[in-house]
Formats: sequence, C-alpha cells, structure tokens
Amino acid sequence: MTLKPGFFFPLLEKYVGDLSKFNLIEDWKVKENEEILKEYWIYKPFLKVVITFNKINAEKMYIAIEPMLVDEEVKLLDEIYKDLEDVLILKDISVSPETKAEILVSTYNEIVREYGVIISKKLNAKYMYYLFRDFLGIGVIEPIMDDPYIEDIHCDGYDIPVYVYHKEFGNIKTYLKFDQDALDRYIQALVQICNKHISHGNPIVDATLPDGSRLQATYGKDVTPRGSSFTIRKFSEDPLTPIDLLRLGTYTAEQLAYFWMVIESKMSMLIIGETASGKTTTLNSLLMFIPPEAKIVSIEDTREIALMHENWVAEVTRQAIGEEEKEIDMYDLLKTSLRQRPDYIVVGEVRGKEAQTLFQAMSTGHACYATLHAGDIQQAIYRLENEPLNVPRSMIQFLDLILVQIQWTKGGVKKRRARGVYEVLGIDPADKNLLINEVYIWDPYRDSYILTGVIKKLEKIAMIKGEEIEDTMMELERRKEFLSRLNEIGIRNFKDVTSMIHAYYRNPEMEIDEIIEDTLKKISWKKEEHKIDVYSSLV
Repeated sequence: MTLKPGFFFPLLEKYVGDLSKFNLIEDWKVKENEEILKEYWIYKPFLKVVITFNKINAEKMYIAIEPMLVDEEVKLLDEIYKDLEDVLILKDISVSPETKAEILVSTYNEIVREYGVIISKKLNAKYMYYLFRDFLGIGVIEPIMDDPYIEDIHCDGYDIPVYVYHKEFGNIKTYLKFDQDALDRYIQALVQICNKHISHGNPIVDATLPDGSRLQATYGKDVTPRGSSFTIRKFSEDPLTPIDLLRLGTYTAEQLAYFWMVIESKMSMLIIGETASGKTTTLNSLLMFIPPEAKIVSIEDTREIALMHENWVAEVTRQAIGEEEKEIDMYDLLKTSLRQRPDYIVVGEVRGKEAQTLFQAMSTGHACYATLHAGDIQQAIYRLENEPLNVPRSMIQFLDLILVQIQWTKGGVKKRRARGVYEVLGIDPADKNLLINEVYIWDPYRDSYILTGVIKKLEKIAMIKGEEIEDTMMELERRKEFLSRLNEIGIRNFKDVTSMIHAYYRNPEMEIDEIIEDTLKKISWKKEEHKIDVYSSLV
C-alpha cells in the first residue's frame, strides 16, 4: 500500500474536530536583514512553510513551521512517547492507517487519563499532530515530505543542515540538522520502515518509503566520512503525462504523436541524459501510450514507474539480508521476465550485465524501454559497448529510437528539453558504424524544435500496420491533433489522460471530438486548477 505524503491529516482532523478558531502556529518573525520570499500553508492550521532571504549573505532558508510547544508541554509529550512505544502494532505495516490511528488515539487517551492531567483542546490538537507525525508518518522530516514543492531531501552528515530541492528556488538550506546519535537512530528507523536493515556491516541501502519515494542511506563514517547520510527523491503521486510534457515544452505534439506510434508498433526506445535531466519522468509518461491490453513487465532497483495499467507486473530488486537469503538483481529479474511473455519490457536504468539480456530481448522482437546515464548519443554508444555493459554493436542496431534529454535553465527556472531525437537505422556494411538519423534538434536560442530530415521509422511503422506511408502520416497528424486538443481542454491528470489514450485505441474510427466528449462523460471529468510552476522543474 502506497501512502501519499500528508495522508494522516484527514485522520487527524477526525479526532481533533473543528480547529478553525485556534491558531496552532505562530507567525514567523524574521530577523534583522531578512525578508520573507514566500510563505504558504501545507495543511491549515497544522503546518506552514516560510522561505526567507538573508540580505547580508544572500542565503535562502527553508523553514517548516509546526505547532509550538513550551518546555513543560514538551516534557509531558516525551513521557507520553515513552509509554506509546510499547504499542508495537503501530509498526506493523499490514495494519491500515485508519486502524493505526484508532489504536494510537485510544492508547494516548488512556495514558492521559492515567496521568490525571487536564489537557486543553488546543494543546491536545498540538499533541495529536506530533503523535500522528511520528507514529504514522516518518518523523521530523515529515513536514518537508508533505510539501508538494519539494523534490529532493538531502542530509549529508552529522551536524550539517538538511538541504532540499525546491521547485521554485532550487537547492535551499533548511532549519533542520541532526547530531550523531539522532541521525544514526533516525536513519535506522527510516530503513526499517522500508523493511530493510542498515548497520556498520551493511552501511549502504537503497529502498522505497511507504509513499513510493526513493531512499538512499549510508550508516556511520566508513563510507561517508562526514557521518551517516540520506537522500530522498520524492515520489509524485500524480505522475506527469504526455500532456504535461507538451504543456511544459519538453516535447511537441508532433513528437509525442510520433513516439505514440513507435510504442504502439512495439519498437524499442532508449532515453538518455545526465543526472536530473528527467529521463525517468519522460519514460513513465511515454509508457502511457502502451495499448490497454498489452502485457508490461517493469524492472527497477526502486519503484519509480507508475502506470494505470492492469496487465502490468512491477518487479524490484532485493538485497540479501543474512546468509540464507539470495540477492535478486536486475539481471535475475530480466531473465525471469522473458518467461512471462511480455509485450513490453521496461528497465528503470541500464547499468550492468542486464544490458546484454535487454538487447537480446530486442533482437527477438520484444519492445524494450530503458534509461541510460549519458550526455549524448556518442557517450551512450560508448557506454553500451564497453564495461560493464558490453553490448555488441550488432545488437545495438535493434534499438529504434534514442531521446537525449538535458536540464536547461532560463530566467532562473530549471526546465527539461530534448537535445535531439535520433533513429537507429542499422549498421553501415562498409565501416561497421551505426547508421543514425537525426530527426529533431532543439534550438536553445528560440527554445523550439526543428525537424531536420525525413522520419525514416514511419516507413517501418507503415509496413508493420500494412498500410501506405501516406496513411501513416495522416494518422500521425490525427494523433498530433488529438494530443493538442487534450492540452487545450486542460486534461492532464494521469488517470484521465490514460483513459483518453485507451479510448482512442478502442474507437479508431470515431472522430476526435466524439472520443473526447464520450470519455469525458464516462470519467465525470471536471477541470482542475493546474499551476505550471509546481511541475515545471520536474520535466
């Protein structure tokens, strides 16, 4: 069960009642030579964020404001915590959040009665917030996790401020830091939440938090001399769609329509780019073009692919804990997946010997999709052909399409763009080099895409469909119009977009407007407010 950030707030309100009359947090008082750049509520009246700017050192600071407690109130809450830790069932992940909340509240009320203290409604609400945060959430970084503007959280060692990546302001220092004992305990708790183990003997762990976010943690000073560390890459509950890629300028409607036809025709694709170029985000978005009944198998180290697709097996690797357990890596999962007769195989990131098996699957007719860390197409080919991937050039030719993504900054805002879109046409018999057709290039001065030549793969698509190339080109224009219409209407939620794509597959003869109108009725669609700045730095 995946729990979205802030999932406990509605449960909390159920038990504390109407708090509209109470001010649980105080207004942030800026220091001299500071100003507030931005402030916004995460969940009123419990949690608010303030971002300040220091005029002297030009430093930004991220502050999550929680309910304030005085010393006496903190001491009482500490005593309550000690007694509550005996309620071990709260750590059982098989228990639903509603049941956990009920057990937590009833036990808390019993403890308060035993203490014989009278707690005001306002203080009770504050206590309940911290109990829900620490026993149902993930503790002190829960407020940061609940902020939809935060992409990544970085703790680099002992007594070092935690940093976050904010979608509007980039990397910012936060108010939070851990001493050695607190950080070691907290990392052990985080890893345990993920059903894994970390220690001096096993000091590096990759894991997935209950909300789907990706955790990378180290323990002690053996591998990270500044002390234990963790990095959390937040999982988006509402993943970006092809319509988001269009709206944000990452790709054009024509490019997306072309990718759609490539995917429908079971042709293989590799998305490459450097760190934070949006490779996985784009991969996840384009997978929404897969036909509704097709069998998909995805293979990842940690879960990042999210699809609204029934015929989908999501597989993740497993570390061995103890001598009796067997480690299951991506190579093992990929070999197993080939026995499941998948139509589409998805590998989150190619980085080892599984690359050879993936390209063997391509050569036998499987549609394969993956990401690879490389700055350009030459680097990608070099990485594929050399250690540790060792993919023969004769097999790389079975790849159909390569997308090269970059992170680009304009006006202080980070954006993602495709530097180029390339088709792999085979191997030159004379010099044995790969034949690469550059289809689209990106002009950074105009921030626009240029079609540089003929799209050769349309001929292969026409052959697969058994139709004339003119018909294929007409279908490309039709799908381009369809995606543009979805963008104009404002349909962007991944469930709604997936429903639209599936409706298009199932009603190929219907007019575009008929497909859209009919599907809107079925999904009872209502236009949502879409703030582009919340998503802009994701793609």
